[in-house]
Amino acid sequence: MPTNADTGSPIVTSSKLRVHANTNGSMLHTLTAWVLLQLINCAVLAAGSGWPTDLSTEYPHPKPPGSRKPVPSLYGRRYSEQTFVGTHDSVAVRTPENGWSLSGNQYYNVTVQLQTGVRMLQAQGHRDRNGSNEIRLCHFNCALMDGGSLTEHLNIVKEFLDANPSEVVTLLFVNTGPPLEHWAGAYINTGLDLVSYTPPPYKRGGSMTINDWPTVADMVSSNKRLVTFLSNGANENRVPYLLNQFDYMFETNFGIDKPDQYTCAPARPRWRDPSYIPPRISLVNHFLYAQFLGFRYPNATYANTTNAAGFRVGELGEHAVRCWSLYERRPNFFLVDFFSEGEVFDVEHVVTLSPAT
Repeated sequence: MPTNADTGSPIVTSSKLRVHANTNGSMLHTLTAWVLLQLINCAVLAAGSGWPTDLSTEYPHPKPPGSRKPVPSLYGRRYSEQTFVGTHDSVAVRTPENGWSLSGNQYYNVTVQLQTGVRMLQAQGHRDRNGSNEIRLCHFNCALMDGGSLTEHLNIVKEFLDANPSEVVTLLFVNTGPPLEHWAGAYINTGLDLVSYTPPPYKRGGSMTINDWPTVADMVSSNKRLVTFLSNGANENRVPYLLNQFDYMFETNFGIDKPDQYTCAPARPRWRDPSYIPPRISLVNHFLYAQFLGFRYPNATYANTTNAAGFRVGELGEHAVRCWSLYERRPNFFLVDFFSEGEVFDVEHVVTLSPAT
């Protein structure tokens, strides 16, 4: 069971089931999704070893999280020359309180993630169905797991940045529809707009390359230590610190359910030449799904292998080396589920310390 790093008590997150609906139809859809998840959760626990992907007769026993091995002497490198571990659906946490919900992608909450060395937090923003301006952080459906509000999430990040003045954090949000002013409002209300990195205006719109980013040392000295990317809906003329993800970054394929399917080629955005590696920040998606009764969910049972530092097919170490070779430079972000399993920080450390090419 995950425990608080200071007290040893169980970690309780704000990820509670929230069911919102404005119409009978949406309520039916929400309840159907919730019931399906509960049935699958029970089936998974009951099926035992009869299913080959992600089933167990026991509740999980998450390992204590490892820790990042920072190398301050390398902060003279550009932000775009660093390598960081990121958490996929960082706010979706499996806990005893939610019955180790299959909707969860991590075992430890965002506070612990940051304390142990995660430097990219990914999440998905949804409109609040009650009609408020508050953005909810959920994956696919807030009825399955609600990871709390954007403001709550940003307050945790601000607390960490205030307590760690030499650290740089990156946020990546999938925007499913909330308007830009709601995103900006949360940043202004938490004060994070003041510490957010803003690229020069002449580098907007896709013209910023990996050679144009400041060094981490420069970002620390100027106290512009938060970088935020939005998958869509950004407008840097209006809100210059919420960056259009695909103007600055490419990412690899995702939705993987077999260990031999991991790729390194850019999947988003796509170029006419599929072999082209753009001079942009790279995000390597390295998380695995399992399937049961047609329902896909994060594969926790295989996570220790998925996140391993070894060189077998499907392991993070092998994927990192393969992408490194293709890019002829260090991958910048490894986005993982269940970051506490395997050796994600070992992979990050090796890539960080090794020569660029």
